[in-house]
Amino acid sequence: MLACPAGEAIYSAHFCAIPGGVMKFIHGIICHQRYSRRILQLSPMKNLRSIDLNLLVVFDALVEERGVRRAGERIGLSQSATSHALDRLRKLLDDEILIRTNSGMEPTPRAISLAGPVRLALQDIQTALTPDRFVPLEAEGDFNIAVESHETIAALPQLVDDVSLEAPSLVLTVRSGSVKEILDDIDNGRTDLGLGFFRGLPDRFMTCRLMADRHVCVMRRDHPLAAKTLTMEEYLKAPHLLVSMSGAPEDLIDSVLADMDLRRRIAMRLPQGLAAVIALERSDMITTTTRGAARVFTRSSSLVAVELPFESPRVEFRIIWNKRMQNSPANRWIRQKFVAIGARAEALSKLEQDSLISKQ
Repeated sequence: MLACPAGEAIYSAHFCAIPGGVMKFIHGIICHQRYSRRILQLSPMKNLRSIDLNLLVVFDALVEERGVRRAGERIGLSQSATSHALDRLRKLLDDEILIRTNSGMEPTPRAISLAGPVRLALQDIQTALTPDRFVPLEAEGDFNIAVESHETIAALPQLVDDVSLEAPSLVLTVRSGSVKEILDDIDNGRTDLGLGFFRGLPDRFMTCRLMADRHVCVMRRDHPLAAKTLTMEEYLKAPHLLVSMSGAPEDLIDSVLADMDLRRRIAMRLPQGLAAVIALERSDMITTTTRGAARVFTRSSSLVAVELPFESPRVEFRIIWNKRMQNSPANRWIRQKFVAIGARAEALSKLEQDSLISKQ
């Protein structure tokens, strides 16, 4: 139990075994008036001296899960206990927090505006409690990765293998999104690392190179264009499948073609690589993707890769994270894993460059 100067008690089951020095740290966060008001925007009469620290944990789960039952399951509370905590939050903030809509429970505008600061505050506390060293075999919890492009599939499977072997209790969650969505999620703490083509990042982000690659054309093995050298005319006339995880209507290849005053015919857009593989196997559509992604596609299906009829630029994938996480042991360990995986993928790409392409 932690008591603030005014004598109110703050119970925190999630932080019950905290060393004295860290307890003082949390005590300072909870009882500091300016910090309290900045996080929850409370009036001078309502400050964190009277708030159970677990309410912030419950608030974060409720906004993320959009439901009392799911939020309770996430943090290990019963549905009734979570519902009681929601009632306390509603009284504290004078806001409904969650409201019922046609699509289910949704957070209120105020809850959405508070979600980022509250999550960052919880992360700061968690960081203070985390040992300076990271022991993979002992690591637990979630690690969230956001990807801008399906072509990062060239690196993700190997990361899953490495983490399963070296840190079996660490749970990886992979989301997709646009650049803006990924940056926002990293800012508000929903995402730990981003993978993509990121350029011109704000100063609050750090980045390093993952790997570089070139594009090829992928189609079903018995496609009429698979047994010959692909010409530009055939490429442009063929129906194209565009894989866009962010929902963008075009990609880098369309920009390259536009520079030559050319345009391809996009017949279908899909958000996922697996769906693209199925669609390609059952149609005359073709897709343009990186060699690394093509290698994954062709190994797990009857698809083949052929060279493009034009020179495509070498694209570079990058890892990004917030400067706040620069010294996080877990974040640093995952980054190092990705860098090693990227180096191996590039070496493999050079070795298998000829074997990937279908022989006419």
